[in-house]
Amino acid sequence: MSGPASQPDYRPFALRKWRRLRPLRRWAQVWLARGVLALTRRISVPAAQRLGRATGLLFHLLARKTRRICDYQLQLAMPELPLAERRVIVSDCFRQFGMTAWEALARPRIAADARHWVRIEDEAVLRNALARGRGVILLTAHTGNWELLSIAFGLLQQPASAVVRDLANSEVSRMLNADRRTEYFDTILRGAPDAPRKMLHVLRSGGVLIMAVDQDIDAQGIWVDFFGIPANTPRAPASLALKRGAPLVTAFDVRGPDGRHTLRFAELPVPTGLAGDSRGEERLTALISQAIEAHIRRYPSQWAWNHRRWKRRPPPDAPAGGEPPVRADPASPQP
Repeated sequence: MSGPASQPDYRPFALRKWRRLRPLRRWAQVWLARGVLALTRRISVPAAQRLGRATGLLFHLLARKTRRICDYQLQLAMPELPLAERRVIVSDCFRQFGMTAWEALARPRIAADARHWVRIEDEAVLRNALARGRGVILLTAHTGNWELLSIAFGLLQQPASAVVRDLANSEVSRMLNADRRTEYFDTILRGAPDAPRKMLHVLRSGGVLIMAVDQDIDAQGIWVDFFGIPANTPRAPASLALKRGAPLVTAFDVRGPDGRHTLRFAELPVPTGLAGDSRGEERLTALISQAIEAHIRRYPSQWAWNHRRWKRRPPPDAPAGGEPPVRADPASPQP
């Protein structure tokens, strides 16, 4: 391909799910989650990572359509990559995702030896931003193991709240959210009636509000380019930063070859004059997307390429942040 398409077409990757099997799937998911949680309490972290790699490899072999979605999006986003390199990245992506899942479930084991498994760089960036007294909007992405932020903030002894989504299986979601919460880390359920109030409270109290901004989610969005393709991107971080004057700090996790993790902080400067600009939110959201894209380009195998990042397309001639987006393929469910 010479360049990215104007908008991806996911119709060839539509997944068929039998509605009659939904109760059985939910039951199986709950018991699988309970079983894996119990197992990860009894094995070492390296063993959990090995199981994660094996799970990812098995999923790579069996999940043909998901594998094709990863390759399709990677080809659209980075058309300069040769086929052989794309295949390696897609395979690594599955292994990384498997390790992320098992590490998330093995969180107590990792937390017990947190300084061995999680290294923090540029802590001063976060501390300096917090010192301004307006709270901090921490921007992250589904790269490396974003679930280990709860452990990182335990090491920092800094309270933080992450905005998370409710899973389709509410019981599994409840278990995972309960496992995430610590003395220094809490969650805010996106879309809940009290979510806006809680988010504002975190910033007003000078705390850290964590938001992942790399997926097309059911929230108010703005159309900005992501890898050169218009993508529906959450507007809340830019809106809060401009209205509250809260600094923006990126936090990206990188998994090393030895299985250890490095979390790096960097401040994203907010250009002056955006607060009074009618397109200020759009321009700041574009800068946020550029920062995330730059990190993904550096570590492409550690991003979740299985998510349909461009599953919605902007309405014709719609202004940025204007009319609601349209599903690229109404018959294609979200992954």
